[in-house]
Amino acid sequence: MRMADVIEDFIKELFKGEEDYVEIQRNELAEQFNCVPSQINYVIQTRFKPSLGYYVESKRGGRRTY
Repeated sequence: MRMADVIEDFIKELFKGEEDYVEIQRNELAEQFNCVPSQINYVIQTRFKPSLGYYVESKRGGRRTY
């Protein structure tokens, strides 16, 4: 299984909780999977798109991007 698949599955598991949203820290997740933070970005951008029913909000540097 590819690293992107593993990360995607991990994030999807987080959604199985009672909340309708999950918060992740890109750097912490990258450290957990021993990968670069851009790998986390890639997974989020390609596998968690609005067209797939996901809404992604980034809190980079105190400002929000969507």
